[in-house]
Amino acid sequence: MQVKKLRKSMSRKYEFKHPIPDGHYRADAFTVRCVDNRFWKTFKRFIRFKKYEDIDPKSPAGGAKVFSSPVRISVREHYLQEIALSRKLHHIKRVMLFTHHDCGAYGGIQRFGGDENKELAFHIKEHEKARRVVRARFPRLSVETYFMDRKGVIRTS
Repeated sequence: MQVKKLRKSMSRKYEFKHPIPDGHYRADAFTVRCVDNRFWKTFKRFIRFKKYEDIDPKSPAGGAKVFSSPVRISVREHYLQEIALSRKLHHIKRVMLFTHHDCGAYGGIQRFGGDENKELAFHIKEHEKARRVVRARFPRLSVETYFMDRKGVIRTS
């Protein structure tokens, strides 16, 4: 009886209103990029450039680092489970993994003595490791890797 009274008396006071479509969607890709907001607009515009309508985005510190060099194996497992769920619910066929210039999770550009070419070479190796990890679990998924810097997005696989 109290639940009915509570439901009747509840009113929703929205701070922001915007309609959300009903039902599930098919995602064009599962994406993993770093939490670093400096690269958010570049990432967003790149996804639009690729003409992807819906993505399943994740933003852990270090981006693809969660697969190549995770702080803990449980972190890697968590994100592999997220891919499995995205595949099941949103029928993804593509995983897009990103890292970026001057990433704090990797020690920043200082780790490479300020040498952006060494930094890129390191990230390419990290991308190869990340790609192998994801492909080992999901051999039928396409896995693409990207590095973002101040000028844009570089495909590394």
